[in-house]
Order: sequence, then structure tokens, then C-alpha cells
Amino acid sequence: MKDPLLCVHNLTKTFSGCGSPVIRDVSFCVYPGEVLTLVGPSGCGKTTTLRTIMGFEHADRGEVKHGDEVLQSGVKFVPPEQRKIGFVFQDYALFPHLSVLQNVMFGIRGVPRARKRAIATEVLWMIGLAGLEDRRPHDLSGGQQQRVALARAIAPGSRVVLLDEPFSSLDPDTRHTIRGEVRMLAERAKMAVVLVTHDQEEALSTADRLAVMRDGVIEQIGPPEFVYNHPANRFVAQFLGRTNLIECRAEGGVGDTPLGKIDLGREVDGAVTLSLRPEHLELHKPIEGRPVGKVIAREFKGHDMTYHVRLGSAEYLVQTDAGCGFKVGDEATLCPRMPAAIVDDSGAGPVKNVRLPLA
Repeated sequence: MKDPLLCVHNLTKTFSGCGSPVIRDVSFCVYPGEVLTLVGPSGCGKTTTLRTIMGFEHADRGEVKHGDEVLQSGVKFVPPEQRKIGFVFQDYALFPHLSVLQNVMFGIRGVPRARKRAIATEVLWMIGLAGLEDRRPHDLSGGQQQRVALARAIAPGSRVVLLDEPFSSLDPDTRHTIRGEVRMLAERAKMAVVLVTHDQEEALSTADRLAVMRDGVIEQIGPPEFVYNHPANRFVAQFLGRTNLIECRAEGGVGDTPLGKIDLGREVDGAVTLSLRPEHLELHKPIEGRPVGKVIAREFKGHDMTYHVRLGSAEYLVQTDAGCGFKVGDEATLCPRMPAAIVDDSGAGPVKNVRLPLA
């Protein structure tokens, strides 16, 4: 079992004039080769978490550790420039009057200039910018600027890198490419990467683990597939994509819903709220003895189709492949493809930090 490169424990920060903390009791660890994504709506505390880890903000309480070194606690505060953590800003913050090579060399300290140059050149080669050393930032594309910012963050030998929404200004194709490069770089260099984003697709596709934040608190943390398919509460279920929330009563692990009996995957009794993703439902021609709904709309998306189905007083979303032959006005039975997730809105109990096993 590998030791974490970064650990944050009960990190709390309140800004002057704010009645409540911007982040509260934030805790997680990040391991070598792992990308942890902080995702949540604007104002939920994602960037404040990064800035506090980096030392740009002083925490009210809590601890930040880089390996075995305590960077922040109740009695200790290490300045940002001494934390050996790389930081990539949303606007990249490149120096416009310096060349690409000079930008990357800027953060390397404690070695002769020739050695700085050699390190910076090697890093630029590693991230695909060889041959662009003498250009200025304004001569580069957005994707190339982002790579320079990333190179500057890792050139000093940082094994922990924090990324604050670095892909938001890039076009979709470039964003997809660079996300993949960050993942490969983290794995190859055994770095711990913390990525902040408000983009659900980006969070799910980039993370080894993701932490969903709301109002300064981590609501759930774990591998993206687990968090998506087993959301801890309504907020997580709805923030990470479209879902059907269904109120019902359960008995012996089966929910009695307007769609019929639905397997819940575990023993539970009483009133529950279920989450069924649109892709976890199938449309069938009316089945005798099962509730029948009516297709009221459909959204063609090229590779798939989303149907809106009215059943009783509720509307349900069903995602199918593009070849599904149902049309608006058709009657259909909705059949779950997998057990429904039980959504707990009580807020009771701690959020589990589910670690994805790494080699």
C-alpha cells in the first residue's frame, strides 16, 4: 500500500465578513499516480480548498501534509514558495515578457542556471513543446499555453500539482487531449494531482477519484463510477448528471414504485428515495401487468437518444441508442436494467473516503 503524497485533514477557512466557513472540515488524501478531482457548483469552495493547500490562504484550522512534512497546522505555516507544490492557475499566469523556456525556468531554485535550462528543456520535451522554447506566450495557442503552465508547475520537481479549472477556456478537442495528457503525466511521474472543475463530464472522465462539494463540504468522495452509480444524496445524484428521483416504499430490498417493483440491490424497508439514471432504464412495448407510459418527447444526439416518458403524474428520462424505434405518442413500459440506487438525504454519518486501489 503506497503512502499518500498529500493529506488534508479537517481543513476549515472563513473569510472576514462571512458568517459561515467557505470550506468546512475538508479531508482527503491523494496518492502517487492519482488524479483527484474536486467538482461542484460555483462558490462551493473548490478553489479556496486549493488556495489553502497551496498556502495562498491561511486556514482557520486543520492540517496539510506533503508526504511526512506538515505544511500547515495549528502551530506551523510553511509559505507557498517553500511547499514544493505546483499550481496551475485558471488563466495560466504566464509572464508575457519571458520566453517559454524562461517561464518554465522561473520556478526552479537552488541549482546553477545551466542546470535550470537543462531541466526546463527536458520538461518541455516531455509535454510536447520541444522546439517552442524561444516563443513568447502570446505566440502560442491556448492549449500550448496550458502546457507551458503545467511545465512550469512540475519543473521544480513538484510531486504534488494543483490545477484550478485549467481547461475551461480551451475548445472541446484540445480540452480532451490535455486531460488525457495530465492523466498520463501523473501516472508516469507518480505525481499526485488535484484538479478543480465545475464540469461534470470532465470530472468523471479525468478522475481516479472525485470529491463532490457543496457549500464548503465534501458530500461524497470515491471512484467516479461508484459515486455516479451510488450517489450519497439527492444533490450528488442530480449534480453528476440527469437522473430520475423516485419516492417509494421498500420492503425486503424491493421498491414499490410507479414503474412497478424495482430491485434495490440491498435489504431495506420503509420510505426511500431512489435514483435511476436514464441509461439504466429501457423502453419496451407495453407489457401486460406492468405500468404503461407515453412518449411525450425525444432528443436525438447523434450517438444516442433521450426519451421523455409520461407515466401517471410524473415524467421519466430514458436514454437509449440512436436506433431505438419509439416515436412521440407511442406507449411503452419502462424496465430498469440494474438495481436502483437508494439516495439518503438524512446527512447522517461521515462521508467515506473510498480509495481506488493503485498498483
